[in-house]
Amino acid sequence: MTRPTTSLTRRARVLGAGAALLLGVGALAGCSAHPGQAAVVNYTDADGVPQTFTISEQEAQEVAEELSEYSLASGGEEVSSAFVVTALSDMPAVEQLAAEFDIEVSDADALAALQAQRDIDYSPAAVDVFRYVLIANEVYALDNPEAASARYQELVSAMSIKYSPRYQSADAWLLQDDTQVQLG
Repeated sequence: MTRPTTSLTRRARVLGAGAALLLGVGALAGCSAHPGQAAVVNYTDADGVPQTFTISEQEAQEVAEELSEYSLASGGEEVSSAFVVTALSDMPAVEQLAAEFDIEVSDADALAALQAQRDIDYSPAAVDVFRYVLIANEVYALDNPEAASARYQELVSAMSIKYSPRYQSADAWLLQDDTQVQLG
């Protein structure tokens, strides 16, 4: 007795769909190591103490919206949540870099600059991202920004940053070239 080829084709389709479903579930399971987290950051601070913090996807999106309003109001472009994740996750390295190169930009400086354009209450994370931008611009103004960029790469390389698959491309990029960062 021969089997009709349509049942074999049907079986192949069912098996193929089942395999695709299992692969999809497996891929989603891979995303759930830290559900809702855009990044998990581990580093050792200047005092040698291990530190860990997380950046939630919600926080990244809210800060991106907050800073986009600022940027658009001043003629700039929208700020992506991927940029926010990069800025916040790299902030320990940027702060250490600023200290090593005698660059001083306080939270109050960043907040004042933000409020000069748009006088609203900004979240602490939005102030941190803007402070990151201000520090980066100060690095570009140094006599030898290449040395600062190389040191920045060393500092970021010493950190352990695990990004959500959505933010995988959010790696250290800010101080790799001579393009100034602008929000607005």
